[in-house]
Amino acid sequence: MKKIKIKKKRKFKFRLIAYAFIMFLGYELTFNIIMNIKLVNSNEDFLKALIADSNYHLLYEKKASDIFTKLFSKILDVNKPVSILENILHFTPNEENMTYVSNPKLDEVEKLEVNPTVFIYNTHQTEAYQGKALEGYNITPGVMMASYILQDKLAQINIKANVMEDNITDYLNLNNMKYSKSYEASRIFLKDALNKYPNYKLIIDLHRDALTKDKSTVIINNKSCAKISFVVGEKHQNYEANLKITNIINDKIKLKYQNLTRGVITKGEKGSNGIYNQDLNPNIILIEIGGQENTIDEVLNTIELIAPIIGEYVNES
Repeated sequence: MKKIKIKKKRKFKFRLIAYAFIMFLGYELTFNIIMNIKLVNSNEDFLKALIADSNYHLLYEKKASDIFTKLFSKILDVNKPVSILENILHFTPNEENMTYVSNPKLDEVEKLEVNPTVFIYNTHQTEAYQGKALEGYNITPGVMMASYILQDKLAQINIKANVMEDNITDYLNLNNMKYSKSYEASRIFLKDALNKYPNYKLIIDLHRDALTKDKSTVIINNKSCAKISFVVGEKHQNYEANLKITNIINDKIKLKYQNLTRGVITKGEKGSNGIYNQDLNPNIILIEIGGQENTIDEVLNTIELIAPIIGEYVNES
């Protein structure tokens, strides 16, 4: 009788564990499917979601980021169910003789995070675009919003980018500095960012130009887009390196969308800045997207075009 009871208890425990695992497996599969469904289907919906967040930032597609999902992904890839055999049972198929060999590589949990390869910031954070982004939101769209849009679009092609969140306007006010000293202020925060991650492949100072609508807008693929331009300072030792990178990216954009870019502008004449903090790193570029009469929707259309090109350069470098 005791043996029968013990066997029944063991069977019950085994079933309980099996049911728990099946429930967990079903939860994770369902969770991953739901979290990969797009939140929005149009630019307008995307902008509304973007503005609704306190940081002007919401991912275009949901990404599962909880620790359980990260750990689970190391055990089972929903797109490759055989990974459960490879990672838990520690073997991989050998196609030649269909035997199994040891798999010594198991990713460590602490290596789940990937270092960013792009840094985006705005020396002139208050540069705004035309009108209010959407009805019902009292937020004027500007270059900071454009930075977060670019970050999201790069994330969609697996390029991790950081956006500077420090408030340059507050820094200027606290230190009684004029707006003309914005580059001195952004230099401080940029140095901090470079000290934390010195291996950025590309650093973008994103601005908005001062142009009339006819000069800052172009129609591409039946969409109204904000034209772009690049500025390179000549008064520093990294000038040639900065210019080379800028020309590579500009040429790539020009090759696909000839009328989208207004070209590369070099500044070193007397009275100009001529540096733009580009002396801090050879991988810094200054890009101007649109003008004061462009809408954030036109800026978004442009970023959708240039983000893959920027990603292409980052992967090549």
